[in-house]
Amino acid sequence: MEISKWLKGVTIGVGFMGALFFAWIMPVTADTYRKAVPELAYLYWPGMIYGWVIGAGCYWILFQFWNVCTEIGRDNSFSMENVKSFQIISRTAAVIGVIWFTGMLFLAWNRWVNPAILIFVVMALFLCITVTILAAALSHLVQKAYEMKQENELTI
Repeated sequence: MEISKWLKGVTIGVGFMGALFFAWIMPVTADTYRKAVPELAYLYWPGMIYGWVIGAGCYWILFQFWNVCTEIGRDNSFSMENVKSFQIISRTAAVIGVIWFTGMLFLAWNRWVNPAILIFVVMALFLCITVTILAAALSHLVQKAYEMKQENELTI
């Protein structure tokens, strides 16, 4: 039960950091770029929408992780609910990675990439790939543990 509360606390903390980033840091940074490079000002709203779509995916992942934490709190760690949540987390992270990569291609195609953006996107892609792989592995492990638990419950 304690680990569930701790994990939910971390999830809330990450949610607040995401809100700070997507509601304040991203708009302020985009506005700064809009003023510094007026010829790219028309990209402000498409860029904001792009960022908010990524943010929505991140919060979907946090919601799924919250569901996992709830199952852990119920002492139901090895459940099909957790298998499904980890699969959703994995797929969502992969989609976010594709969105990041597509955005990077768009910027590169138009020669608007600067080193800071490149470093940020490469780190974001690395994080997406890492979450995709880890969530897929956890989904597989939880499913195998669930199957073993089901077999053991049938054995006297």
